[in-house]
Amino acid sequence: MQQFLTLLKLEFLVKNPRRTIGGKLFPKIVRWVILALGITVILGILLFAFNGVISICVRSNIEQEFIVFYTFIIQTIQLLFGLSLTTKTLYFSADSDVLKLPLDGKIIFLAKITYLFIYELAFTAILNIPMFIMYGVLTSQGVAYFLMLLPNIIFFPIIPFLLGLILSVPTMYIVAYLKTKFVAMLLIYVFFVVVGFTLYIYALKFILGILQSGEIVDVFSSQIILGIKSIANFLYLPVLFKNSLLIYRFLPSILINFTLVITLGFLIIYFANKIYLKIILDNSESGGSAYSRKIKIKDRSVTGALFFREFLTIFRSVNYSFQYLTIVITTPLMVYFSNKIASSIGVDQLGEGILPGVSVLVLIMFLTMGSSFAATSFTREGGNFFHTKIIPVSYTKQVTVKFLLYVIVAIPSIMISCIVLAFVGFLSYFDATLIGLAVCLIIVGNIAGSMLLDIKRPQFMYLDGKEITGTTKNVNTSLSIGFIIAALMGVGSIIVAYLVSMPAIYIVLYGFAVPYIIIEVFGLFYKLEKRYTNIEA
Repeated sequence: MQQFLTLLKLEFLVKNPRRTIGGKLFPKIVRWVILALGITVILGILLFAFNGVISICVRSNIEQEFIVFYTFIIQTIQLLFGLSLTTKTLYFSADSDVLKLPLDGKIIFLAKITYLFIYELAFTAILNIPMFIMYGVLTSQGVAYFLMLLPNIIFFPIIPFLLGLILSVPTMYIVAYLKTKFVAMLLIYVFFVVVGFTLYIYALKFILGILQSGEIVDVFSSQIILGIKSIANFLYLPVLFKNSLLIYRFLPSILINFTLVITLGFLIIYFANKIYLKIILDNSESGGSAYSRKIKIKDRSVTGALFFREFLTIFRSVNYSFQYLTIVITTPLMVYFSNKIASSIGVDQLGEGILPGVSVLVLIMFLTMGSSFAATSFTREGGNFFHTKIIPVSYTKQVTVKFLLYVIVAIPSIMISCIVLAFVGFLSYFDATLIGLAVCLIIVGNIAGSMLLDIKRPQFMYLDGKEITGTTKNVNTSLSIGFIIAALMGVGSIIVAYLVSMPAIYIVLYGFAVPYIIIEVFGLFYKLEKRYTNIEA
């Protein structure tokens, strides 16, 4: 038992490293308060939207189907994201040194899956508890419903979690096979991001349409509602959860649920006993085989060699290429859908001025997610960071190449997005050009600021060339700054266009963008040689 608890504690420490020892209490409190406020705001928005949806479902007599479809969506999200987390934790974790300890493989496996279940339980509880409490209030459920809520919330993630554990084995082999096929992996990531965002946009548009009309019959006919009821009956796992929550056909539903859990549990136990340790040992012993092929050495200029080196650094890892390129590639689609929703819903209330504001908001927000990768520009080098200090090239030139590579990727994404908006008629070509240029200035400034963060407070979080698979404090800071700028510029543009005029938007945008890029770029290169010299890996 002591070994299990120690390994479980180690899992939390590895996944959530303590980057500073001690430190002031006030900044930590501020970070937790900001995180709590962010979660509260997001939950508040979701509850506000679903409050209207549940009320309409009650009037249309499909409130039980709401539980079925909501459960299906959340469990599907848990399965997909949990599958990714499970595969990384069980097979591609950076804590391979634990295999050197005199421990039974079953104990290691149990500690890892316990960590995973706690993580997924917390995730589903945050999403489910407020929602089902609100559902119980709006549908006037009795005391029995609220008494059954807690055990059902605990049981909610178990079956998707166990399915994720079983599916993680073929997923691991697929990922291992594709691990060095970066173009294929990148295309797969882009495909799933596009599909996911498209489904999200259409779901959001449907919800907003219902809230606007006030009645679901204005969106769906009675025949379609009957079809929804029929489809809901075929979603067996969500129906079982709904039955146990509403105490309807309670005993059969509970028996089927427990039978599924016990069956899946036996499969997991067999896997832990016979297969798991062998798989992770094989992975550990064959980790370097992907880099065994011989590569010809080519003569390149200093600048060309630096660009090629940065290119390889990004594409040597699926995680890095995903973080760096996927959001940037899919931004034009995201901007198009966001403007489509704004044009169909918001123009009547706020006028045409809402479209430039939405364009600015979405462009800056999504490209911030891509440019935040710059906040690991130097610490991403890991154990190879010392190479940058000993090669006969100035630090300024090395940093300039990193900086330009981010800019070269971000600016075409902005240009394509603005061309799409102008081509489909959401913006005039004149407005699209001015907005695109202003966003370019802001994103370039954000890239410079993100790189400066990594120089000022480098955080080398990994050893032996292991990649960064999560976020760092610098990445979170970069994202926060970018999202704040996106909100201020986007919402500010909408307000200015509504209260003053459309041309006044550009006074706001360029009044911020020009000083911002000057300050951030100057800050990056000011005394750069001295600052870089002081970085210690």
